[in-house]
Amino acid sequence: MFDVIVIGAGPAGSSVAREIAQGGWRVALLERGEYPGQRNICGGGIEGADVEEIGLPDGLIHKRITRREHHFPWGVTTITMPHVTTLRRELDRWLTEQAVAAGAELFIQTQARAVVRKSTGKVEVTVVEWATRREITHYARLVVFADGPNTLAPRSGNLGFVRAPTSAAVGLVYELDWPDTPLDHYQVHFGARISPWGYIWVFPKRDLLNVGITILPSRGSSRQLEARLRAFIEGRPDLRERPIVRRAGAHVPVIPAARIYDDSMLAVGDAAGMVEALTEAGIANGVAGGRLAGWVACEALAAGDFSASFLARYQERWQATPRYRMIRFQSRLTRALLPFSRLDENLYAKLMQILLLGGQMSRWQKLRLLAYPLFHARRSR
Repeated sequence: MFDVIVIGAGPAGSSVAREIAQGGWRVALLERGEYPGQRNICGGGIEGADVEEIGLPDGLIHKRITRREHHFPWGVTTITMPHVTTLRRELDRWLTEQAVAAGAELFIQTQARAVVRKSTGKVEVTVVEWATRREITHYARLVVFADGPNTLAPRSGNLGFVRAPTSAAVGLVYELDWPDTPLDHYQVHFGARISPWGYIWVFPKRDLLNVGITILPSRGSSRQLEARLRAFIEGRPDLRERPIVRRAGAHVPVIPAARIYDDSMLAVGDAAGMVEALTEAGIANGVAGGRLAGWVACEALAAGDFSASFLARYQERWQATPRYRMIRFQSRLTRALLPFSRLDENLYAKLMQILLLGGQMSRWQKLRLLAYPLFHARRSR
């Protein structure tokens, strides 16, 4: 029997497992893929401050980014900001190694199928080992769901992210082969012709370009998503001949989970909706939320109390953080303004310029932007 079973070895799950293992408790970390990060979609961009918070080693940094280009229908803006790019599968593997070094037990190719809290207070986790096709049952005092937007959490208790057409975007990523790519900055493209409610990004790595797109299902189908991304690549002479070496798709939460705890259960990362609805940033949020969940799990283990009333402190502390407040703000803004995007096909692009560059814009510039195309919005200075 384990003290804790963590389902999912992404940034959030590995961060939870590491904190619990460092506390001296027995923790199992379940990963359905052949290795952590195998199934993710992500641009792999991390802000400078978050690099320090995560403790990302230099060896995992592919590019140091100093500027980001925003391509809007009305022009291009450039801002300077410290970022780095990394490969998510390398980052996930490193975070998992940190958890294992602390004492966590990693189970790869192991997928949780059912989680049931028994009358004894123990939690029963039924898993499938894909290498052997065997079904096995494990037990723990606490289970942490870090299994992404398709999480088992809502089916197992009163917690976790619930995927619906309005609660999750759809993302698609291509990795293009480009040895020693000279690109040294981000490119982010907005506008109705790019994505009615989403964007296309181009993030450079050492020998790859990560090119991806997101869209809300209510604004476009998965088939349209791929067609838009291919059209973008075909329209770029520097990209169209590059071999596609990897393709991946997934859902991205745009609404935080209403509840991220229950008796003997916690949810974290995408499984808790810890993603910003407009920027769709989630790596650092997942790590921060994972650490917090790990600390609360250790407190529960020390107290021998796994009741919802005890574990509620996890949600209370998370909702007191600036990260959660930004997630909530972007989610509320999305829900309030999304219906108006049928009247203004470039509304998302306008919101993003104000969100990203609003501090550099006068009130008149913002009004002029919102009135586009009645007036041509010029590049903010």
